[in-house]
Amino acid sequence: MEFFIGLLPSIGAGLGLYFILRWISRADRTERAAKSDIQKDAEAWYEAVKKDKGTKDPFGAGKESK
Repeated sequence: MEFFIGLLPSIGAGLGLYFILRWISRADRTERAAKSDIQKDAEAWYEAVKKDKGTKDPFGAGKESK
């Protein structure tokens, strides 16, 4: 019984480390997915701007709001 009591701190530290590393890994995965979505959206916008030959101001800064 004393053997198991001696292992409890190690098991607790191991579980704590496991959950911390799991949290970091999930956060990184989520951040990479969001960055990929943003990159795809930016590429689609850029391609749309390249195809639009009718305007010289893709940002619309020259338009006056009424």
